[in-house]
Amino acid sequence: MFKLTRTRVLSLVRRSHIAKMAIVVCAVFLIATAALVYNAKTIEAHIDGKTVRITTLSGTVGQALAHSNVETYPEDIVKPSRDTKVTKGLTIELTRSVPVHLSVDEQTFTTRTPAKTVDEALTDLSERYGLQIKAVDEVNVARSDAVSDQMEIKVRRAIPILVRADGKDINTYIAPRTVADALKKLGIPLGIKDKVSLALDHMLAPNEQVQLVRVAERVETVKSEIPFQEVIQAGDYPVGLPDRVVSRGSNGLQEQTVKLTLEDGKEVDRQILSQQVVTTPINNVISRGAQTSVSRGGETINFKRAIAMVATAYCIPGGTTKTGASVRWGIIAVDPGVISLGENVFVEGYGNASALDTGGAIKGNRIDLYMNSEEAARSWGVRNVMVYVK
Repeated sequence: MFKLTRTRVLSLVRRSHIAKMAIVVCAVFLIATAALVYNAKTIEAHIDGKTVRITTLSGTVGQALAHSNVETYPEDIVKPSRDTKVTKGLTIELTRSVPVHLSVDEQTFTTRTPAKTVDEALTDLSERYGLQIKAVDEVNVARSDAVSDQMEIKVRRAIPILVRADGKDINTYIAPRTVADALKKLGIPLGIKDKVSLALDHMLAPNEQVQLVRVAERVETVKSEIPFQEVIQAGDYPVGLPDRVVSRGSNGLQEQTVKLTLEDGKEVDRQILSQQVVTTPINNVISRGAQTSVSRGGETINFKRAIAMVATAYCIPGGTTKTGASVRWGIIAVDPGVISLGENVFVEGYGNASALDTGGAIKGNRIDLYMNSEEAARSWGVRNVMVYVK
């Protein structure tokens, strides 16, 4: 009886220790849970237009996100920043990044960006990787396009070139390519006959110049005058007298079909394809004196030229001529520009004479004739005569 009682007692004691330990564990758990509940903070995260509540014991926004069920990437934009201290009721904005593939020349980057447009993505990635992508560099998609998941963005570095075409100087930047491709890229059409300063398959280098000359051909009908010819006929009157018009000439008209070659609008070549005479020109026929001798008073006068002149008579005995000869019958005063001093002449109505004198009033086709008497001079007066220079 005694042993049974002792066993029961020992069993009760053991049960008492387990109960105490259970009570202690429960107490600790309750205290820890209370502490956690007391220190836990709930924050709101706005993600892709949705609101997610996060209860966390973490001290910073970054730690809170890392220990939550929200998937994030280092490239995501978090506002306020990840190192911001978590406070009760804090609201954060999460802008997700998307994966993209960027290639710049020979470099390729598989990365993420939170940018909304290609232009913003290029700015972000250029700064992040030190790529120095410029606004003039060529991109395979429009810079204003929205960035999409797994987007392929290819950048080609641009070089400065100068293109002269159509009267304009185009200073621009373009990715290295052939001259033909560059003109196509710039929207400059190239005619079959146009001339380019560099070969079309030439690969452009920085600061090179391309000169484009527009070559055009056109066929025109051109009318032009055919100048008349002047025909000289021997006239039956003395040499030296003014020509006489037998018949007046008139120009003809011809029609030509020509092919014009123009470079930048300026004619550089003209080729006659055909031509025909529309109106035949009429010659201008001139009669020119051919006589070199005349018969006067039974005497034949041979001469070099004949001149129609105005002759005035005078009589001043004892005078001396310009050449030093004494005045006398047969001496005349002339204009040396018309008849040279010393030349022998025949004056109709007067006879043979020598040009040995000049006078202040003797200019052009005028002569003075010396007479032996004043009566003879008055009788002669002023006459129109023919003078034959021998």
